[in-house]
Amino acid sequence: MVMDCGMELHQAIYQFYLTQIQFGFYEHGEKLPSLEETCRQFHTSLDTAIPVYHRLRHEGYITLSKKGGAKVTVTYGQEEIERHIQSFYAERKESLIDLSGCIWPLLGQAQCNAFKYGHIKAVDFSDFLDEGNPQAVYAVWKILDRRYNALGNNLLMRLTRYLYLYFYGAFWGVIDDSELQKKTLLQVRTAITLCREERWKELPDCLHVVQDELSSALHRFYKERIIREPAGNEVVFCWDAYNKSSQLRYSLAMELLTEIGRGIYPPGSYLPSAERLSAEKGVSVSTVRRAVCLLNSIGAVKSSRPLGARVLTPSQSAENCDFTQPDLRRRLLELAESLQIFALSGKAVSEITLASLDDPSLCRWKQCLYDLKTRGHSERLIYTCLSLISEYAPFQTLRTVYSELLRLLFWGNPLQEMLETQCPDSSPFFHCLERMLTCLEQRDVPCFASTLQFLLLHDLRRIVEVLEKLGIEEATNILIPDIDDF
Repeated sequence: MVMDCGMELHQAIYQFYLTQIQFGFYEHGEKLPSLEETCRQFHTSLDTAIPVYHRLRHEGYITLSKKGGAKVTVTYGQEEIERHIQSFYAERKESLIDLSGCIWPLLGQAQCNAFKYGHIKAVDFSDFLDEGNPQAVYAVWKILDRRYNALGNNLLMRLTRYLYLYFYGAFWGVIDDSELQKKTLLQVRTAITLCREERWKELPDCLHVVQDELSSALHRFYKERIIREPAGNEVVFCWDAYNKSSQLRYSLAMELLTEIGRGIYPPGSYLPSAERLSAEKGVSVSTVRRAVCLLNSIGAVKSSRPLGARVLTPSQSAENCDFTQPDLRRRLLELAESLQIFALSGKAVSEITLASLDDPSLCRWKQCLYDLKTRGHSERLIYTCLSLISEYAPFQTLRTVYSELLRLLFWGNPLQEMLETQCPDSSPFFHCLERMLTCLEQRDVPCFASTLQFLLLHDLRRIVEVLEKLGIEEATNILIPDIDDF
């Protein structure tokens, strides 16, 4: 398997423009959008857009000049274009088909809430509704960006942008499916009417049709058009919240937090030396030290010479945490953002996951929840359920995204004592644990999913309230959906 290049937006935009050139959408001598237009279309900065153009120039696809802009320098005949299309889609067949089945459970409820609270108007769809508009692909991007922005979640925006560029960006321009275009346009117009008349309960079915049609079109496309088999390993979709080299310390800190949470480094023990961690994790000693510094700021460890970084208990973490640190405040905000994604998607994702379980897998779920009950750890119910979903979800894309979001929850380590003080009564978790065990015994999938959704919304609300008390103003922008919105 070959992994795609993760979460850096400039790499995703590069791949988008590369396919646009190789698929013949931009021919020899034609101009790519200017740097400013690219920034505007993809809502990104020049620092992100410039490396895209420099890489395309370095690889010989375009020339760059102040007067002429970015001009395509390669010429492809129809046979070459077809080879590019065949190769690109053959290498991504499994990942694209898998992803097409995940868009709705992962983002469907977020779309509905964003339409409801994002004040989308008919004029926002004007370019998309113009069936002959060659820039429709950018219109789709603009609609996505406008509506998801209403949820106040930068992490979700980054995820949707990456999913869009990976899936929609190349596919939308290649397919020649008039039936898909007609049905999509009809449903978009229907969605506009539903939003205008505030018929929110009907919106999910309408938007779901669009995604189902797109998924069906992708299957038809592979069956009727793509005849080539991949020459080597298939490209696998991956997503890493901290894929940039400048953010490796966050990935390492999060990995160490995960290991602390799993008892690999129990309270009172010491982390390995920087040199040893550098060798084990494949990063520089400098990155290790910066990661450990971050763990010190959140109170997970306390460093002292010459002993090193000692792992602290949850109560000690709260005492040693420095909530004024900008790095920590940003990470805590990402905790809330990941929890919002779970809250918006958890019901649909848990439903399809539970429905896919065989008897041995279902027994494993029951045993994990029974263990929580026996040990009196009902407060760990959310993490346990999400962990099981990230392991058993029937789509690799869901397992990838949920596993990464799950790691982000470990940033909440210094908040545990504050949360317990805010809500010392653990009965909601205990009662939900009892109900979910009954659901598993009876295979009552809807009830289990609804209970998990209730818990996720409950925890999201608690986390946002704590962050607001800490003065993290961005937390006030995070939309907390109402249970009636589902």
